Parts: sequence; structure tokens; C-alpha cells
Amino acid sequence: MVLRIDLSNVKIRKEKLSKELAEKYLGGNGFGVRILYDEVVPGIDPLSPSNKIAFVTGPLCGTVLPIAVKFGAYAKSPLTGILGESFSSGLFAEKLKNAGYDILIIEGRAEEPVYIKISDEQVEVKDARFLWGKTCWETEDVLKDEFGTKRIGTLTIGPAGEKLVKFACVTVDRYRQLGRTGIGCIMGSKNLKAIAVNGSQGIEVANPDALRELAKETVKRSSGPEIEHHRVYGTMGTVEISSEQNAFPTRNWQASSFEGAQEMGVEAMFEKTFVRDVGCVDRCPIACGKLNVVKDGPYKGATVVGPEYQTAYALGSNCGINDIRAIVKANEVCDQLGIDTISGGCAVAFAMECFEKGLLSVHEIGDLELRFGDPEAVLRTLRMIASREGIGNLLAEGIRKASQELGLQELAVHVKGLDCPGYDARTLKGTALQYAVSSRGACHLRARVQVPELRGVVDYSEIEGKGKLVKDREDLFSLFDSMIVCKFALPIFDMSEMTKAYKYATGIEASAKQLLTVGERITNLERLFNAREGISRKDDSLPKKVTDPNQERFTGKEQLEKMLDDYYDARGWDRKTGLPRKEKLIELGLERG
Repeated sequence: MVLRIDLSNVKIRKEKLSKELAEKYLGGNGFGVRILYDEVVPGIDPLSPSNKIAFVTGPLCGTVLPIAVKFGAYAKSPLTGILGESFSSGLFAEKLKNAGYDILIIEGRAEEPVYIKISDEQVEVKDARFLWGKTCWETEDVLKDEFGTKRIGTLTIGPAGEKLVKFACVTVDRYRQLGRTGIGCIMGSKNLKAIAVNGSQGIEVANPDALRELAKETVKRSSGPEIEHHRVYGTMGTVEISSEQNAFPTRNWQASSFEGAQEMGVEAMFEKTFVRDVGCVDRCPIACGKLNVVKDGPYKGATVVGPEYQTAYALGSNCGINDIRAIVKANEVCDQLGIDTISGGCAVAFAMECFEKGLLSVHEIGDLELRFGDPEAVLRTLRMIASREGIGNLLAEGIRKASQELGLQELAVHVKGLDCPGYDARTLKGTALQYAVSSRGACHLRARVQVPELRGVVDYSEIEGKGKLVKDREDLFSLFDSMIVCKFALPIFDMSEMTKAYKYATGIEASAKQLLTVGERITNLERLFNAREGISRKDDSLPKKVTDPNQERFTGKEQLEKMLDDYYDARGWDRKTGLPRKEKLIELGLERG
């Protein structure tokens, strides 16, 4: 079922989910991209009422399978101007599905702040003026009081979303986020403060007994060595490894390793802030989340489920911060104000390098001392971004626009307007390619070619074979994001399990090849969507800090061009334009878009 809400006229519609959409695009990522392609007019302003947000679940969501609790959000991004997407987990997806909805589409713009309340069949658009100005956490507390239970799914924006910070995130169930590409900004532009849902109808599957047995097997395998690293250390276990491998961007990518990695890495976390393991939902067998509470010092009491590796990079090494307690505090500030930790941290790091090189005037920064290694400067700047005060007003536009305004594009590390994540594309050649071609801008999750399971299988430092590797991994994870299944579960949940789960849930039998073809179809449709916004080979590029040969490590432009050729060949795309060939579109059933 599709729930469609037009905020302009408070029109609520419930539509039957198309069988063709379900079979050709499965769910999640496939649904989101197809909806945007069909319903969002090319060239529109992302902040106009004409833009839409699609919150999408997958066919396995809400079932007994404990690794399928995520959902996606899709809109034309206000930060990049192209495909915007973000994924999160928590109760929201299950509650939405249990209310009877696979997809929630938000259209139009409310005249005054509103929030949406969903209780099974009852859907209401309610006055949120009394919530405007509150933090994400404060808003969530009010909504839970209204429902009379904490067991609801919530999406909230904070002051950053209200102020239309281009990388504003959406906080999900307090400690999770729809982080990337500015989905919180889109909600703010629609005067939509929050969504709260409590579904209780249950979910029917084709073969519940078989799916239950598969879920039990998955839980059993999760205790094995295949995913021990994520289970024990979470993503923070990557900090010291990346730094030792010269793949940990530091001080706005001025270096590839951080001398303070041990002081802000996983061992420091366990010693100074760690409380307990936390899963996306209670029954998650991996429980890679880590609840951290600062126990002493100026940031005593700061609490997050995190920081994740990417947060530790963006608010830690990239800003020269080596104190895990300060990073936890900065993480908390971002979560409450509704700021993506990656883009927020990268914006601060960019400003710090500009300041230290004397490239910002007193008029631009006032009395702000933006020096690497100063946690108070990080916290103050994040708050200025959320309130659009002083230099924060410029940084709130994202580093691409901020660097253009300042004439300092060579210091901005992004692809297509999206800040680069914390795997150094100068050292990791496959990562360089995946950043360049990713449909939402620089992304470490689209192909995940930097992950430990590929260590020893591929040579990270070589460009050979990376085109096909990235293509195949993109299609695989497009499938994972459509089902939607946690990517961390891949070592214990391969294509054999995927085909079984799909059959047991939907009753449809599909081979691994057929499902991967769906992943390829979706990836090609993403490219078609971006092509309508002007994206072509010229945009599959890397920032100067990655390609500059006047540094110890770099991925040269010639290397990138060779990998792009190989990637386009593997995809069946035209080398000159970087766009899908007609033959490929016909093969995938996309000849009409």
C-alpha cells in the first residue's frame, strides 16, 4: 500500500502498490528511484513544493528476519541538485509496515508547521507550531507522550532542518539518522517538523515457517567469525586500521593518517565512554551500535549511540580532534540539531583550513578562532551552521557552494556536491572510482570496495579490474538496498539466502541472476535520473586534493580516466558521455525510461 500526503491541501490518499513496480524494482531503493524518476519534474528547485520525499520499505521489512529493519528516503537533493537518498534503521520502518504501508510519499508544502501522525488506518496532519524550534530529541519526547508509549517510530528535524541547512538530517528514533543529501532540509522546506507512526496490524508473508527457520539460521551464523569485527567493535574498529594504512583523511585531507588515532579510536572509546552494545532493533544479532556516555570532563553526560567511523573521521581526524569525549559531544550536538555528521564535520574542517591559511576575513568569521584540534571551535561552528549565524550561514550551503563563494574550490573535498567520506581515495583506488561514479555523489556505501572481506582478494593500490569490481558491487548493494537488508550481514547472508528470503516473504521464485539484474536496472535508472539534471562523464570526477600529483599519495587523473573507461565498458555505457547505451536500456526494460 502507498500512503500519499499532499501538505498543500492536506489531501490524504491510499493507493494500491503496483504489481509491476514490486516485481521490477522489489522495494526500497528501487521504489524510491522509480518514484522520483516518474514524479519529480527535471530541473525543479529541490526546495519547491513540487519536490517529493518518498519514504520506502522493503519486502522483508517487519518480518522475523532481524537484519531487515531499514528504510530509505528519496528526494531531489538540495545539497547536490541530483538524486538524494539516505537510509536509516530503527522502529520507524517496522511500524510503518505494520500500519499497512510500504511507501509514504510527501508532496506539496504546508502553510504552517505540521507533523504527521499515523496510527494504523488513522492518518492525521496536525499543527506543529508548538514544536517549531525544538531539537530533534525534544520533539520526539513530545510525540511519545502524545502516543502514550515509547514504542513508536519517529522522524524529526531540528533547527538545522527548519533553517534549511542544505545537509540537514532527519533524526530517527533518537539515535539513528537519515544523514546524507539533506532530507531534513526538504522536510523543513515543506514545514514538516516530524512524522510519528504506530502500526499494529502485523505482516503477512508467503511462507512464515520457512522464513522463521531462515531467520534462526541467520541469527546462529551471526555469532561466528565472519562478522565478529562489526559485532565486537562496531564501525569504530576501523579507525586505527585506516590510519595505519594511510587511508584516514586528516585535517581536511591534508594528510592520510592521524597521529591521534589511538586517542580517539575504538580502544579509547571502550576505556573512556563505552556503556553497552546496541542493535538497530532489540532483536538485531549483530548489535554493531555502541552506546557511549562521557563520564567526566567538560562534556560529561553527552550521550550517543555512536560515534560511527564516519563521524569519528569527519568530527575527529578531519578536524584534528583526538579526544573521543569531544567527538561524542559533537556527535550529540549534530543529532539534536539535525546535522549530518559527515557534511557538518567536513564543512568545519574546510573552514579550519581556510582560517589557518589566512583565507577568511574578519568580516566572514568575526571573533571565531577556527583552528584544527580545538573541540570548542567545532562545537561553536556546528551551532552557527544550525542557526545560520555568521560564517555558519555560508557553510550551511555545503562546501561546494561555500568554496565557490570564497573562490577556494581547490580546498573543498566533494564529488557532485556531496562531501567525501572517510576512506582516502588517494590510497584506495577502487574507492576513488566509487566516489567518482556514485549516483548521489561521493559515497562509501554504494559499492563498499574498501571493506575487510575484500582484503587479500583485490589489491587496493592498483587500478586494474576496479571498473568491473565497482559495477558488480554497485548492483549487489542496489539489490541489498531494495530488499532492504543490512550490508554488514553480507558475509552471513549471501545471494543464496537472499533468494530464499524473497521467495518465503513474497511467494515469488527468482534466481540470484534475476535479482542482480534488478539491481543493475535500478543503478541504470539512477543514472537516467541524474542525466536529466545534466550529469555525464564530465561530472564523474574527483576533488583536486585527490588528483594533485604534488603530494605523497594521489589518484591521478589518468588513472581515474582509465578506471572510468573500464567501468563504462562493464556497464554497457557510452565511454564519451558516461550514459547508458540504448542496447543496455532495452536489455533492462528501460528503453522508455
